[in-house]
Amino acid sequence: MYRLLIVDDEAIIANGIKASVNWNCVRVTSVTIASNARQAKEKFMEQPFDMMICDIEMPQGSGLELYEWVKEHYPQVECIFITCHADFQYAKKALQLGSFEYLLKPVPPDELMHVMTRLINKIRDEREAAGREAERFWQDVLNQAIPSSRDKMMEVIRKQKLSYTGSMEFLPVLIPISHWEKPLSVRDAQLMEYALRNAMDEIVVLRSPHAQIVRISPEYFMIVFPRERAEDHDRFRKEIHGRCIDFIKGCNQYLGCHLSCYFGKPVPMHEVRNMAEQLMAFKKNQVNIVDRVIFYNGKLKDECECHQIPLPPIPVWSELIKQGNMKKVIDEAQHYLDNLKRIDNLGVKGLQRFYQNFLQMMFYALQQHGMRADEIFSDHLTPARSLAAIRSVNDLQSWVKGMLEAALEHINKVDSRETIIEKIKRYIALNLDQELSRQYIADYVGLSPDYIVKLFKKETGLSVSDYILTERIKLAKELLAKTDTTVSNVALAVGFCNFSYFSTLFKKEVAMTPQEYRRENQPAMKLCK
Repeated sequence: MYRLLIVDDEAIIANGIKASVNWNCVRVTSVTIASNARQAKEKFMEQPFDMMICDIEMPQGSGLELYEWVKEHYPQVECIFITCHADFQYAKKALQLGSFEYLLKPVPPDELMHVMTRLINKIRDEREAAGREAERFWQDVLNQAIPSSRDKMMEVIRKQKLSYTGSMEFLPVLIPISHWEKPLSVRDAQLMEYALRNAMDEIVVLRSPHAQIVRISPEYFMIVFPRERAEDHDRFRKEIHGRCIDFIKGCNQYLGCHLSCYFGKPVPMHEVRNMAEQLMAFKKNQVNIVDRVIFYNGKLKDECECHQIPLPPIPVWSELIKQGNMKKVIDEAQHYLDNLKRIDNLGVKGLQRFYQNFLQMMFYALQQHGMRADEIFSDHLTPARSLAAIRSVNDLQSWVKGMLEAALEHINKVDSRETIIEKIKRYIALNLDQELSRQYIADYVGLSPDYIVKLFKKETGLSVSDYILTERIKLAKELLAKTDTTVSNVALAVGFCNFSYFSTLFKKEVAMTPQEYRRENQPAMKLCK
């Protein structure tokens, strides 16, 4: 979006120019009129402009003199001169000043539209190129590819012809994205990032001279506002604060995006990286701050200690999962995380602690169901997804809900195609190192102990206890033949606490002791023998 100032002492001509072109077609959203050079300077001080259409011959100062002043104070502004006189000296002077075009009155609307289109294309291309260079510069500063040294930075600035001076101070505003109201596909995420940058540019930057949007990551942006040291920083910060409030409201309403704006302190260029790192560290201890503008005072608040955060009832949730009541777990987990949103200074460490406990619970609970969690949660446990899960409480809620729903779907699929006998065998296989009573097995499959004993015998020809012993001896034989673990540890691994009892049963089933079986089945042991 672009802003135009028309300067002409003849009101009928100025208004005629304003009315002769459909400015929306060339993305000009604001057209202002001044009747002389003095008024034009006042308008420049009130608001920024991108271009100026200016008469040359005017009372109280010529258009050429006005443009000299504009070039000194607002060098990014482009100018089109209009005049009634085809005077070569005027044209020569206008070209020397760097004007874009020199037109004779009256200017036909079609010609003016054509010139404006070319001018706006030029402005857009130059700004995009300059913006890319400036953004790369700040990204390199933040990534330490450019050392945070005033001399080194000025060397790069001169080489890349950036519009920064050594006397400037820089106000960094960090903009972390908390969450989007709707899940985004890769394509949607790209479109929404484009829309978000446009909103930053049009609402927050608002043609502030040389201000630059910097993409740090998909979740973090920063706007760097350069200012001369002599300027009123407090007044400028208040102005940007108002813009940030409007920006946050617009993102909430139109983009479904929730974020915050963290204001740093104005610092010399070589201290920008340090200030940005402080802002990011401050934000990590404030994960519950959303849709707000925060002024950082240079002091990091201590993160809420883990012992101050109520522990989630993990044993209860684990038992509910074991019983198959996944929906109850989803409701309770969401309620627990809703309560975390009320904790001041809740940081990433608190979210990490919950994440690790929850993940451990899910792995254990699914193991009890005879399922491999890594196969169910492959999409939920990628490094990118794991990092995103602990970015905010909302992200963690979304991740937890997705994990539980994926587990529920998988359990339902397995239950629908697995027979009772298969369930019993799977449970036994996963718990050979535990006590395996008829009651435990019956509770797992949801039937009475007497019924499962009769059913198992009928379907397999073995009693439950005989099947368990067979499976334990089979596993013990594998461990003895393929590992170097001690015989006593093998006994524990297959559910025998009494070593002598294990050896007796093993000899009865295999016709040799565990030690003799190992010597017969391990090549190295045979060689020693």
